[in-house]
Amino acid sequence: MTKNRNCFKFFLTVLIFILGTTAGFAQTLDRGELGGTVRDETGATLPGATVTVTHLGSGLTRVVVSDSSGRYRAPLLPVGPYRIQVELAGFATLTREGVVVTVGSAPVIDLTLPLASVTEAITVTADTPVVETSRAVTSTTLNQSAISTLPINGRDFRNFALLSPSVQQNEALRATLRFGGQSGDYSLVAVDGADQTNAFFAEYTGSLETQNFSISQEAVQEFQVLTNGFNAEFGRSTGGVMNVVTKSGTNQMRASGFAFFRDGGLKADDPFGNPSGDFSQKQFGGSVGGPIAEDKAFFFLAADLQRQDQTSFTQFRRNVDGIAVPEYGISNLADLEGPFIGSQDLTTVFGKVDFDVAANHRLTVRMNYSKNETTNFTARGTGVVAAAESNFEDFSNSALSFVTSLTSVIGTNSFNEFKFQYVFEDRPREAKSDLPQVSIFDTCSGGCFGREFFLPIHGDNVKIQFQDSFSYLFGSHDVKFGVDWNSNQITNNSFIGWSRGQWDFFSLEDFQRRAPGGFIQRQFFAPFDEETTETNNYWTHELGLFIQDKWQPRSNLTVNYGLRYEAQYNGDPKFPISGPDGTMAMVRQAPGTDLIPVPQTIANDTNNWGPRVGVSWDPTNDGRTVVRAAWGLYFGRTASIFMPAGGSGFRDTTSFLFPPPAGLTFPDVLPSQIPPAAGVPSIGFVADNFNNPRTMNLNIGIEREVGDAMSIGVDYIFSDTKNSRIGGFNSQFDMNTFAPTGTDEFGRNVGVGVFTRGRPDPNFFQADMLSSLGRGRYNAVTVTVKKSFAERGQFFAHYTWSKDQSNADAERDIGINMGVDNPFDVESAFGLDERDMPHRFVFQGTVDVGAGFLVSGIGTFRKGRALAAFNDVDVNGDGIGSPPFDRPVDGGSFVPRFPENQPNFYNVDMRVQWSAPLGGANELDLIFEVFNLFNFSNYITTLNLFTAPAYGACSANPTAALCDAFLGTPREAQIGLRWRFGGN
Repeated sequence: MTKNRNCFKFFLTVLIFILGTTAGFAQTLDRGELGGTVRDETGATLPGATVTVTHLGSGLTRVVVSDSSGRYRAPLLPVGPYRIQVELAGFATLTREGVVVTVGSAPVIDLTLPLASVTEAITVTADTPVVETSRAVTSTTLNQSAISTLPINGRDFRNFALLSPSVQQNEALRATLRFGGQSGDYSLVAVDGADQTNAFFAEYTGSLETQNFSISQEAVQEFQVLTNGFNAEFGRSTGGVMNVVTKSGTNQMRASGFAFFRDGGLKADDPFGNPSGDFSQKQFGGSVGGPIAEDKAFFFLAADLQRQDQTSFTQFRRNVDGIAVPEYGISNLADLEGPFIGSQDLTTVFGKVDFDVAANHRLTVRMNYSKNETTNFTARGTGVVAAAESNFEDFSNSALSFVTSLTSVIGTNSFNEFKFQYVFEDRPREAKSDLPQVSIFDTCSGGCFGREFFLPIHGDNVKIQFQDSFSYLFGSHDVKFGVDWNSNQITNNSFIGWSRGQWDFFSLEDFQRRAPGGFIQRQFFAPFDEETTETNNYWTHELGLFIQDKWQPRSNLTVNYGLRYEAQYNGDPKFPISGPDGTMAMVRQAPGTDLIPVPQTIANDTNNWGPRVGVSWDPTNDGRTVVRAAWGLYFGRTASIFMPAGGSGFRDTTSFLFPPPAGLTFPDVLPSQIPPAAGVPSIGFVADNFNNPRTMNLNIGIEREVGDAMSIGVDYIFSDTKNSRIGGFNSQFDMNTFAPTGTDEFGRNVGVGVFTRGRPDPNFFQADMLSSLGRGRYNAVTVTVKKSFAERGQFFAHYTWSKDQSNADAERDIGINMGVDNPFDVESAFGLDERDMPHRFVFQGTVDVGAGFLVSGIGTFRKGRALAAFNDVDVNGDGIGSPPFDRPVDGGSFVPRFPENQPNFYNVDMRVQWSAPLGGANELDLIFEVFNLFNFSNYITTLNLFTAPAYGACSANPTAALCDAFLGTPREAQIGLRWRFGGN
């Protein structure tokens, strides 16, 4: 409570200061700007020229005056097409058409005025520059043309980010995006400038547990991806930002309606030979937008709904025919195999209103609601699953977000924006069985049958966010400073795990003999009720402050420099981290250090100062070439789920592991409440010196216009990360062990064994620490070719070579199996990371072939994912970890954590669209899309226990039973119909 009161006092002080000096709150993540120099025909600069910038869709007008050096700048502009008009006594009036502002862009539009004696007025139509010479950071922007024409499976706007260099997606169930060689836990998705990240789960608002759209694609205007070098107003990400702008209404009434359909007849058999079965997906919705009052107020509404039923198959890795489990009422395990139906119903509703509340003050209010209802969710993807239906779950996830912003123009050189966001999200997750989970390591993936160990889960999440940025223009400087306060609450949260127990068997033969290798159950020293299982009103608070300057000492040189400060304030555990008698554990804070009492608080992280600088230079001074470089320090947030422990951040329980407790026989479980004298607890804690990850990013590149609307660019990216997470949720980093007495011939610890030497503090079992002892390094070179829409087509292609190394834990989706196996030597785990993807090529393009036909496609070709290598037995007997225990030895030396790769990934998606006018402003689009056109197998394996030589066998043949492979989407097609009124 004291920590929270201090946080709020600090926040209120900052708030009062900002309100006293500016008109409101926000950052300009969702806007762009225009600028340039006004000259006469001799090249002399013209101060005092009146420049009027008009948004063609809404009529928004911005009037600025060129300064003493002839420069003009118009910041905080909504995206879209503009008209620029320049007036100065003695000169003709110049009107410039064809200028487009995209999200985050700052096109340099130089203007040349002829003398009035030559002509009274002149209108010039010209395209927006191909090369943005004022940008120092690598970025990718997709416009409305790409968003409305490219084939995106599932219509999830986040998939567009995968078209950007140095962006990849983890292939676990949540499929978070990874920017610039960084973990998806540390990425940021901003929608209309507001944080779209769920700070508890490190996922995206509205799409927890599955990858699904949470905002209608009909509502997305465009988006930008920034990687490795963004300026000081962007934060809470170590590698990149996806910056999305939603549509607004305009003076022209526009509407649309769409419907897409696919079923089993449009889907190929999978490479296992399984037919598509009963499969059906229907997606439909539409949008409407227009004026409420011309040039003053506008509205936009959109909705997107999807109804999907999918047949998947249960198939155990080994033959289980004839094996009965009378304890569970199962006469034959083979009866659990075969098809099952899973369903997913998605609904999103979006609304937005923009209106001028006064001269130079525009207010925007936006609401988005999404709901995801899923049954028989396997948590392992579709296709073939080595688990029974009783091990699945049903869940529902709903989210409501509300964002409002006020943009203010104060005089001719001051600008401000206020933004407020409120998000409420809940996700009840229900189990399909009340019996203990049974796990047979060589037969199933995870659990075989019985209740999935982590269910049920309930909880609500609330986000409250305030932002403000204030810009002041003077001379050649554009100074901006701002504040961002982000508060996240979890309440009614129950996430304890193993409440019904889990029986583990190493082999199918062990199971038939009822010879378990282990038993896990979460027990409580207090009565098992809501008081002990639920977490209520747990808050984390995040503060961001920044100041930056965009300085243009010359027309062809731009320097961005600034400083960002970030802090994360964490709540404290619900209960003392102690034994039932109040005893405090004695633990280490790092390998080789002394035993000290376990910390009773979760450390705040308040020392994050991030200087940043970027330079962009046009050496030819013709707007066709840019040399750019950027350097800075960036900080990620640590999600609350990694705090100690058991998921919700709190543990008051004990777990019995290997071997099972004496006297307990399958399938019995222990009482939920354990007498204080009957066992020793496991605990989780956060190291006193814990810090959020810090990444130093360096980006150097060059881009050159080489033809009509076409450019080629080369970029080099280097990242060095400190304070990466080791330990925390689902990862064992045990600090209640003795130091090793030596090593074996392969360098593995000996003499640590908890079963022979016991534990330094015998009052406790495991003491798992969340630490910041990890580090990482990333190198990448990207070659990019892009062509804006001209001559009936546009395309974008890039090849990326990269090398990603670390010793840190993988994202929680990837699992405990890829973590550090030696807590006394974390550096020994440094090497290629699970994220490593040395080769990746992506192409996307759209061609207007005439007669109303538009053809577009996306191709992705990359190296296969890394495979981990660990032993499934405790080779050196140190008792550290649970399966897997130690890295294997092959050829007389340790095998790296990720020695092999899965087969390479190939995918081509294609879309053919035919458009026909229906009269007036109406058009009809007939759409045919094919995903994975050539039906590439694209195997992915979820198993990580690859002892030599099994890991080599699985990389060569992922369909082997041991490898538990599933695959990406087999070829499937869909048919669509879209009606448009008034354009896109």
